[in-house]
Amino acid sequence: MNEAKELLEKYWGYLALLIWIAVAVALDLVRLNPFAIDEEAAKGLLLTWTVSDNIVNPIVVFGLPDFRALLYIPVGTYWPGSLLAAKILSLTIAFIAVSLLYKWAKRTSSQETALIASALLLVSPALITQVDSMSAGPYIIMGFALGVWLDNAYRKNEKYFGGWYFSQMLWVAILSTLHPIALAYPLVIAWNWYKNPHATKKSRHMFVGLFITITFALLLRMGWHNFEAFQNPIEFFATSLQGAIIWSEADISWWPGIIAALLLALVIMIDLKNISKDVLSQMIIVCLALGIIMPDSSWAFIGITFLIYRGTHHLIQYNQSKNKQSTLGQRGVVFAIAFIVCAFFMLQDKYHVLTIKHAILAPEDELIQSLMAIAEDDSKPFRIASQWPGRTMLATKRDVYPLPPAIDDREEMLEAIQSVTHLAFNPYDPKNKALSDAIANLGSETETHGLLKAGAIIEVRNHNVKLSTQQRLDQQDDVKE
Repeated sequence: MNEAKELLEKYWGYLALLIWIAVAVALDLVRLNPFAIDEEAAKGLLLTWTVSDNIVNPIVVFGLPDFRALLYIPVGTYWPGSLLAAKILSLTIAFIAVSLLYKWAKRTSSQETALIASALLLVSPALITQVDSMSAGPYIIMGFALGVWLDNAYRKNEKYFGGWYFSQMLWVAILSTLHPIALAYPLVIAWNWYKNPHATKKSRHMFVGLFITITFALLLRMGWHNFEAFQNPIEFFATSLQGAIIWSEADISWWPGIIAALLLALVIMIDLKNISKDVLSQMIIVCLALGIIMPDSSWAFIGITFLIYRGTHHLIQYNQSKNKQSTLGQRGVVFAIAFIVCAFFMLQDKYHVLTIKHAILAPEDELIQSLMAIAEDDSKPFRIASQWPGRTMLATKRDVYPLPPAIDDREEMLEAIQSVTHLAFNPYDPKNKALSDAIANLGSETETHGLLKAGAIIEVRNHNVKLSTQQRLDQQDDVKE
């Protein structure tokens, strides 16, 4: 009996991970189709899959994906082409992040806070949608927590240029390419080395290493992609807490986002004293400050995560200070609010599951689904230039290129698109206005194949794309039969 108890205590984390993955897959909390995947995640998957299959990889035309592709290496090596394996990896990364947050909350608050907050986060729609889309939020949270551990290990190590130093530099490079808000990690690390130098020479090595690593990583990646500045941050809080597909602003339920944003601001103000002492809290706060400029779902997820953990801690303290007469008096408010929040999360998760079961797609995914239908016809050549090249290639499994540059000269523009059969982009996006005008000037050389909410599918006439050798052989076999 004691041996069984010891084994359970030793391996309960692995058991919980397996149960969570099994439940998420069985209840359709994650899609097993190529829709709703983050663009950079799609590029990373394509890179690792194609390298494993020893074929020309998309880095040639797509550019280098962010360095989370390094974490996809096991998936690419053993299960190339498997979206199930990719989603299981995404679930595993999220669970590791929650486990690290559990240990952080247990150390800085209490085990009770850690348990309640971790349970709420695991069922939150913000985490579920991040996992389903393989977005950067869980990777950043995991990176912050592991980064604190790596920095402490390097401080304790006597070697200046040992394994801990280079491990931390690699981790800085990976995080820096994920998202601008991930720069909070090297910034806070640098500040703490400046404020509390372990050794003067060691501090200098750290500053130089951080500068070189960040510069090299961002130059290699040519900065960050697919981020828009000065958007409404409340919108991303609202959409992260909403499980259903968002078609337009009319579909957004604003109240959860407004309440979450106000509560987060309140928790940060109350928590200022703790933030000054805790490195992980400092990283999250700097991350949230950087993200105000270019908010997105990953940024909102990190804000919601901080609100859940630190808000639970302060709620328990408040409830206990008001009534110490009984257990119900000390925890009544906590249980009531936790029940309401959990019920809300589960309801949103239900909407998320229903959108998957009924194959309800976001506008961009509907456009990509239309491209899949076109690509299924093997009797016609198909090569597309897409605004979402990674997601489009993942879905169509055909040749995909980024959008061509806009060229004012009609003949030059026509020559630039002769190597593709279709173009897919959002003509109403300000970044695509010049391209939209250039395509419009081509007249009868192009035809609008479809106009959807997310954008247009343009067919290129008189293109020079031919059927592949395999397609020609298949057609010959069909004729013989």
